[in-house]
Amino acid sequence: MLLVIFSLTACSSDPMVSVMAQRRVLPETPVNGKWEAESSTDPSAYYHFLSSQLLLKEGKLDQAIQELRQAIRYDEEEPILHVELATLYIHKGLLDEAVKECEVALSFDPDDEAAHLMLGAIYTSLRKNDLAIESYKKALKINPRHRESYLFLSSLYADEQEYDQAIRVLERFLKIDPNSAIGFYYLGRIYVGKKSYEQAKESFLKALALEPLLALALVDLGLTYEILNEPEKAAETYQKILRYDPDNKRARERLGQIFIKKKKLDEALDQFRELQKLYSEDMDLRTKIGLIYLEQGKWDEAILEFNFVLAARPKDDRARYYLGAAYLEKESLDQAISEFRKIPPESDLFADSRKNIIMILRNQKKNEEAIGVMEESIQIKPKDADLYIILAAIFEKDSQPEKALSVLQRGLDQNNGSVDLRFQLGAMYDKLGDFDRMVTQMKEALRVDPNHVDTLNYLGYSYADRNIHLEEALGLIQKAMTLKPNTGYITDSLGWVFFKLGDYEKAVSELEKANQLTPDDPLISEHLADGYVKVKRLNRAIELYEKAQKLDPKPDQLERLKTKIKELREKKK
Repeated sequence: MLLVIFSLTACSSDPMVSVMAQRRVLPETPVNGKWEAESSTDPSAYYHFLSSQLLLKEGKLDQAIQELRQAIRYDEEEPILHVELATLYIHKGLLDEAVKECEVALSFDPDDEAAHLMLGAIYTSLRKNDLAIESYKKALKINPRHRESYLFLSSLYADEQEYDQAIRVLERFLKIDPNSAIGFYYLGRIYVGKKSYEQAKESFLKALALEPLLALALVDLGLTYEILNEPEKAAETYQKILRYDPDNKRARERLGQIFIKKKKLDEALDQFRELQKLYSEDMDLRTKIGLIYLEQGKWDEAILEFNFVLAARPKDDRARYYLGAAYLEKESLDQAISEFRKIPPESDLFADSRKNIIMILRNQKKNEEAIGVMEESIQIKPKDADLYIILAAIFEKDSQPEKALSVLQRGLDQNNGSVDLRFQLGAMYDKLGDFDRMVTQMKEALRVDPNHVDTLNYLGYSYADRNIHLEEALGLIQKAMTLKPNTGYITDSLGWVFFKLGDYEKAVSELEKANQLTPDDPLISEHLADGYVKVKRLNRAIELYEKAQKLDPKPDQLERLKTKIKELREKKK
């Protein structure tokens, strides 16, 4: 029974996003050094400064601020006092006031390093990256060996996607401190942002050569191995982390995901069960465990896990959907329908849940009830394009294309901007033999979304198949290929347009790729055989025609294939 369900790996976060996640945390206030009594021209200023420090230790922030203000009254031109007051304003969340105090400090001493560093931190927190960058650059001009300034500055450039600039900053830092593991780690992160994953890997390895147990570098190295499609090395890296830190959640989760991708579900289950011992209240973990059971065909165990999740989070529509899926696989169909019906209209799983309900009903030969469910769903969400597409598909399968057409037109009346609806309407016109209306709808779909891959391919192939507008067809299909490479049916369209243009060598080259990508499509096999005929590879053509015959072609294609095989055999005599 066909089941619409999310893959296990969809539950995991994107590794690259994790590597480059930038935390907008205000760094700790830089220390400007002790303010000695003899530094002040007025002992009263120093008295109020000390009073503020004592009050701060007692947690009396407002009173500490008042004492600092008193100190400034006695020694207005002392930068340290203004920076210290800015620090207290930060604790209060008064960042604008903190900025003003730093600016006052710099008006008396433009080379006050602490004031520049604090401004850099505040501007970073306020997402004023340009100002933060200038502040850190000024701090580095004053003190070229301040390591945190290099790290913060490089992160800011990376945040602005100025990766080459960020790399130059870190290279300057590593010349000053060539044995800085954290410097190489930051460099690796910048390379990840730049999508230079091999260089990122090398930087993380250099960081780990200097500090073998640097957890951040190990985790990000593992994620980089995943991006580079080196799962074995990624798994080894995560296992190394777990040997010295068995409670590392991120490493164990990623290791579990690698086992899932490799179909080692028992090993994956072991990882998530270990995590469950530490995070028994984590319902996302239970969901992953339930999905593994679902993949293993252990329906009762999966049902138990999803029910646990729903007991803690009754509004978790994803767990509800998975529970319905488990009941469906177990063939407890009434319970499956009951759970799918509980998916609320605002959920992005609403249409899929209704699709599963009608699948069950149609398998039970309850066609009218299935149609009723979809009409009810449309009344609940009249602008949901997917619902109209599902209902139209029901009518099309029941050989009622006019009703399917009417449903799609109703959908466009409610959601005129839906490219998917317009594409389906165009395809339905084509099936009804109305080529001109098909073209009109497809062109309107491309006006709304010039990058709609299915429309580009459909219109291009339709032109090619009718041997018209071949140059335009080529442009449409090549654009679709650029947007969605290595797709069998699009590669087939490209090969077919070359065939119609009379470039048979190119046609065969593309059609062979299409056949490798989608080996079980009878039409692609037939197209490739047609190409072989043109390049005089007749034995191979017959093999492909015969293969297409075995791939359950439609009746008209089957007759066409029989004719082609017969003609080729006669030609060879």
